[in-house]
Amino acid sequence: MILSDKQIEFIERNLKLYGVKSEDLREDLLDHICTYIESKGSGDFDSLFQEALQKFGGYASFQNLQLETNYQKFAKQIITINKLKFSFGFLVILFLVTSLVFQMMNWPYANAWLLCAILVTVLAILPIHFYAKYKKSIHKFS
Repeated sequence: MILSDKQIEFIERNLKLYGVKSEDLREDLLDHICTYIESKGSGDFDSLFQEALQKFGGYASFQNLQLETNYQKFAKQIITINKLKFSFGFLVILFLVTSLVFQMMNWPYANAWLLCAILVTVLAILPIHFYAKYKKSIHKFS
């Protein structure tokens, strides 16, 4: 069975209706459903469409796929954020140790190293931390 543009558009609208918001996921599901229907020799479009939906787990599985896709995107963001926090934290420790050594040796610029550590903490680590908290709070409600 070859699908018409109207039938493909109908499937895509139904996927939106079922809660598939991600365009990439919707295109993948549309491709799978169209391939399934077209692989069948002949038959009524509506019955083949319902059969395809049941084969892919029904309406609830589409929403679960959307939630899982959102969670995977969120997990990648959290990993990146944690890498940034670790890198800036390492830089702060390096500045603090350098400042301490300069203080102990009575060398100049000890306070400058300490100021650098404070600036990195205030300008980088704290905003990243609060951004991560904000993203987590958004993810709880989506």
